Amino acid sequence: MDIDLLFTDDGEAGLICSENPMTKAVGVLFDPASGLLTLEYSDMDFLEMNIPVDSEFFGWLDHSPLLHLGAVSGGYIAQAYQIPIMFADDPYRGKALGAGTGAQNPLAAFDYFVKDCVSGQPVHREDLSDDSFGCVLGDAVPSSLEFAPHLARRHALEVAPKAAPSGPGPGGPGLGGSSGGGGQRGGGQRGGTGSSKGKK
Repeated sequence: MDIDLLFTDDGEAGLICSENPMTKAVGVLFDPASGLLTLEYSDMDFLEMNIPVDSEFFGWLDHSPLLHLGAVSGGYIAQAYQIPIMFADDPYRGKALGAGTGAQNPLAAFDYFVKDCVSGQPVHREDLSDDSFGCVLGDAVPSSLEFAPHLARRHALEVAPKAAPSGPGPGGPGLGGSSGGGGQRGGGQRGGTGSSKGKK
């Protein structure tokens, strides 16, 4: 599996994999001393990435409580969610930044993110002897990426407008009549912070 670290121009960060990780990731650890990222999995396994993050991106990571994690395979988005990023030299960083559990609508949030990416670098390659280091997106244009069929319907439900009930509910004497409740779920959430700019 090859992995790239990408950023939008407002500093929103994410990891794009060339295939779905076999196990769900629960977080990523960044070691500023080595510049390396380590992906932590739910089964206590981990993947230490083998290409250091360029120092120009350290500040962007420092302002990111969460990273997008997605997989793009065959020109389709095959996986997308958010995970917290921790710093090896600051174990309390996540608490200070108020890291949450990710966007309410993770697919919509990832869709906004990947289509706004402007810079990045490789952070893991299965074959380090291949120094071509092309982007894991290949020839796919980020703005035209679509969700794979198994995610497309879920994404459509996330972005569909949700109307609240407009009239009073059934009621009458002794029935406790009241207006119908109902919330409204928004579309994608974007949690980008920072204001650095970079170039691909």
